[in-house]
Amino acid sequence: MTKTRGSPKASATLFTLLIFLLTTKVLARFIPHVCSPSSCGDIEIIAYPFRLKTDPAGCGEPDFELSCENNKTILELHSGKYLVKRISYDVQRLRVVDVNLANGTCSLPYKSVSVDEFMDDDHYSLDATTYTSFIKCSSNLSDQAYRLVPCLSGNGTNVYVSYVTYIISSLQGSCLFVSRVPTVYQAVLFPSYDSILQLMQTGFDLDWSIGCWYSSSSYGCYRSGQSHPKNIPSFLDLL
Repeated sequence: MTKTRGSPKASATLFTLLIFLLTTKVLARFIPHVCSPSSCGDIEIIAYPFRLKTDPAGCGEPDFELSCENNKTILELHSGKYLVKRISYDVQRLRVVDVNLANGTCSLPYKSVSVDEFMDDDHYSLDATTYTSFIKCSSNLSDQAYRLVPCLSGNGTNVYVSYVTYIISSLQGSCLFVSRVPTVYQAVLFPSYDSILQLMQTGFDLDWSIGCWYSSSSYGCYRSGQSHPKNIPSFLDLL
């Protein structure tokens, strides 16, 4: 019996359809679902990749979700809670401040920031910055690099804050590390407690990346503002 072969035209059509379906599957992983921007308080434009918790499903990226609390835009990251002061889409940067320090009152940070947490983060990285550290001591410090935090001191324990400097081994008496928070850099030698408080209230910068991929033949990262990702890999690499 002679086998009947499909026509070359039909085979080409099926092959083209297969390529189309596979390519669509690949691109769907990178092309964002575009939605109308949201807003909250001072942040007038909350757009891709960011989303508010109240936005419709499919808007923005889940890893970039923000909340609107008392008309303030809040980012929760690595168990910390930060007030978002600015979103710069052109350079992919956030200016944030620890919620406990946002109003400039005497307080410890909501969360002590670990550099390692951001080194392992796939989306957020700390912009070049310095740190403010809080330490607790059972004796008085005379070093002007360490400023007393009045509202947190008492009952035989003093809490100090230091901008940039933190070398606990060089401190006199019994001192323990309490917390630290990234802080914008300012070329001031031994600033006062009030000045440090203002610097912490200013916040710090986080750079963001929407995502990267690795494969045997390509590497690339998608950046907001692009109509499509750079260096889209072969669909065969992503199946």
